[in-house]
Amino acid sequence: MSTPARRRVDPMTVLRPHLERGVPLARAAAAGGVSVRTARRWLAAYRAGGPAALTRCPRVDRGTRTLPTECVELIEGLALRRPPPSTAHIHRTVTAIAAQRGWPG
Repeated sequence: MSTPARRRVDPMTVLRPHLERGVPLARAAAAGGVSVRTARRWLAAYRAGGPAALTRCPRVDRGTRTLPTECVELIEGLALRRPPPSTAHIHRTVTAIAAQRGWPG
C-alpha cells in the first residue's frame, strides 16, 4: 500500500483565521491540516517578513545531478535486468563499485 501524496497547504489559508478573526492558532492549524509547530513557524515568518516571507524559494540545485554519469548508467543498467534485482542488491553493488572507482558516496 502506498502512502498518499502530501498536498501543498497555503500558509495564509491557515493563518488568516487567526490573524483576522482571532481564532486560536491551534484550531486554525487543525482546520488547515498542519501541525501547530508548522503554524507557529509560519506565523513567525509572517510577522518577520509579511506574506512574502511565506513563499517557497526554488532549489538552486534543481535539475542537477551530483552522481557521475557512469554511476547513473550503472544504476539504470542494473535496474533494467530481468528478473529485476532488489533495490538493496542494486545499492550494495553500486556502493561497492563506487568505492573502487572513487565516486562520491
